[in-house]
Amino acid sequence: MGRRTRSAWGASGLALLTGFTLWAAIPHPGAARPSSATSSLAAEETTPTAGTVRVDLSHSLGAFPFRPGRQLSATPNSWKYGTTTNEKLGDLGLARARVWLEFDQAYDVGTGTPEYSKWYDYLSEYASRSSDGLVVDWRSDYDPLVTNGTFTRSALFAAERDMLADYKRHFPSIKYLEAENEPPDIAAYYPKYKFMYQVVNAVNAMGLPGSEIEIGGPTTDIFSVGRIGQFLDLYAADTDTNKRLDFITYHQYLINTSGSGTWDAPKQNPAVVSTERAQVDSMLTARNLTSRPVMVTETGVFPGSRESDLGLSADYHIQAAALPSLDYYYLGQSSVTPFDWTIHHPDNDRKSMFADTDTGMARPYYNAIRMESMLPGTRYQATSDGLSSKGIGVYGLAAADPGEVAVMTWNYQWTLRTAYDSRIVLSNFPAAFLNSNVLVTRYRIADDSDTGELNPVEQFVIGPRGSGGYTSQTLPLNPNELRLLVLTPTTKPVGWHS
Repeated sequence: MGRRTRSAWGASGLALLTGFTLWAAIPHPGAARPSSATSSLAAEETTPTAGTVRVDLSHSLGAFPFRPGRQLSATPNSWKYGTTTNEKLGDLGLARARVWLEFDQAYDVGTGTPEYSKWYDYLSEYASRSSDGLVVDWRSDYDPLVTNGTFTRSALFAAERDMLADYKRHFPSIKYLEAENEPPDIAAYYPKYKFMYQVVNAVNAMGLPGSEIEIGGPTTDIFSVGRIGQFLDLYAADTDTNKRLDFITYHQYLINTSGSGTWDAPKQNPAVVSTERAQVDSMLTARNLTSRPVMVTETGVFPGSRESDLGLSADYHIQAAALPSLDYYYLGQSSVTPFDWTIHHPDNDRKSMFADTDTGMARPYYNAIRMESMLPGTRYQATSDGLSSKGIGVYGLAAADPGEVAVMTWNYQWTLRTAYDSRIVLSNFPAAFLNSNVLVTRYRIADDSDTGELNPVEQFVIGPRGSGGYTSQTLPLNPNELRLLVLTPTTKPVGWHS
């Protein structure tokens, strides 16, 4: 989960073609080999189950409501990465990045001196990558500065107004402000939220460059009907005629906080998130409030220092398969935008996209969101006979534009061990594929390598899709493995193979 304080993180081929070698992904030279625990688990797996993903390219579902893989919750106050790491972050083509600012890290409380420039480089790095603006998690330090008497409320208000205005002048792409992070007590949180929407209103009134800043809360550590509802009660009762709540924000780690059952039970039910939009709307309607967008500004399956019982190596692959699974269900809802967390976590490497941010050595998690970001912008109908109602098994996410078709498949299992022999059946290709040869490119994030480059594992050319269809090779999808199939028109001859 996100950081709670400055010094600690919160607990927070051709159809049926024979003779092709089914190459495994070539690991990075520094890739870790399977641990004995992983090898033992693989030996215990049952015979793979068949799993077919069918894609109808005549059935458009429209533009993705958010672009998968392109919403990033960045590590607080961290941006000095190696050239390759920065290039890979650039490859994601980010729509939004979530960054962090804390009042007393940019203001010397003892001398009353602003130190805004300390974070200009940090903000500049992410502003340059975010096509739809920055999301700033703003920690006001209202507690303890006002509550212990160091500042009066009016003095802190003036200081924070001036600080936010300075950052908005320098970075007009600051578009969203998320008030505080993972508050433990909603009743104590609301005065801080009120304080921050008044700061935002004051800055917006200055007419600074860029769009007005929007503000949201309550930034809870989980999706909690109780605590989000309590926040909305306080907001509804707020008599300030200039009050504002532009979006709802919370985190999702599929953690059981009910007090009964195991902590990880929801991880075998990622489909549980599919009703969050409806639940938020119900809470708003019950309080005579209009619908607002939702931002899930941290997502994952390993809150705080949590881990599975399979070990670190397996967990890297669980994380890689889990995040697209959550995205899959959020994509079925309107105005819900989840963010990937994070580039490099200082305390729990399971949540890190890179093994080494100096060299850009990628973990499976980065490669998974890179796959997502490679999907064209229009989604098409894909159905899987290997996906349970709870979201365990084979997923299919299909996208296309006139000159490219891409299908991402993966086998999310959490700690279960069902393997699949999976294929993709596509029908009704776009016109560009009907009279042109087609280049087929396959990518794979294999379960036996903890680091590696997302390079094609195979490329070959098939003939025109005049019949309108294509059935892929049947290939293994081991637990928590991911694949991407990309088809594009080509002038290369049929039979060409890399």
